Amino acid sequence: MYHLDQDWSQANDLADRLPDKLAQMREMFAIEAARNSVLPIGGGLWVPVYHPELRIAPPYREWEFSGDMVRVPEFCAPALGNKNNIVTIDADIPANANGVLHALGAAAGGLTAYFHEGYLCYEYNLFILSRTKIRSTHKIPPGTATITVTTRYAEQRPAGRLNITLTVGSDTVAAAQVPVSAPLLFTANDCLDIGTCLGSPVSLDYRERAPFPFDGHIRRVHVAYT
Repeated sequence: MYHLDQDWSQANDLADRLPDKLAQMREMFAIEAARNSVLPIGGGLWVPVYHPELRIAPPYREWEFSGDMVRVPEFCAPALGNKNNIVTIDADIPANANGVLHALGAAAGGLTAYFHEGYLCYEYNLFILSRTKIRSTHKIPPGTATITVTTRYAEQRPAGRLNITLTVGSDTVAAAQVPVSAPLLFTANDCLDIGTCLGSPVSLDYRERAPFPFDGHIRRVHVAYT
């Protein structure tokens, strides 16, 4: 026979014991957390969320890369996606050029500058959540040229907006604003590549042609924080 009074009695006994049991569980948790060095709880967010400037990073403010440099781990590479910087690329550009000039990160998040059928393009892939794409208004004529990708904060704060400018010689060929930037890193396991994109493709526009090597010649790439 079903006894409602008996169920209520058992529920009341359990409720009476809960404060003691909860205190016991708290004490056990504190002991185990201290033993396994996980205190303070949430401390792992200190750098990525609150102080990205404290992340482990190379001490340099300037880099010189050859045109075939590949697989530089992101934590060793210049922070092209969240520092004021200028990337200067000296290259021989063929007619209707195609291929990646440089790529940092991967399909899950990163940035890339590349040619597509002669147009100079740039994409900032914010963890697939948003993609900011820039494309020159006209095809870049063949010949030797200096290409500059300038990144500057519109708001100097973690995840702040970025102004991106693409220049060929002295002519600005495209510009746009990234509404939200990556505050720390794009990936923990991908790299910076020059002249190709050897990891998973940053941009879907060249996914079917990956690693999409540049079909011209890159003489040098200079990166400097500003």
